[in-house]
Amino acid sequence: AIPFAVALARLAIVDWEGVGDAKGAHVEPGPETIPALMDIWPIFEAFQTRYVQKGLLLEQEKNASAPSQPGSGAGARTTAGRATGRARTARKRKSGR
Repeated sequence: AIPFAVALARLAIVDWEGVGDAKGAHVEPGPETIPALMDIWPIFEAFQTRYVQKGLLLEQEKNASAPSQPGSGAGARTTAGRATGRARTARKRKSGR
């Protein structure tokens, strides 16, 4: 989960406020600072619940239909009743018509 969240964070975070180093100096988001921020458990957990999970839920909503079962008609409903008798053979047409 951590590598996935870090990859998403690198794509999603373009700016932030209130993130600084040990001396209190502002730190810009970047390839080293974003993974370092995700190493802090409460921040990682908040990012997971507020960003990652919401995105995954939206992706699930797109796939609301269950996949069809394999085989011919395995997942299909019957739309017509059974035939009551045999169908008659079609008559041949005379040529020239």
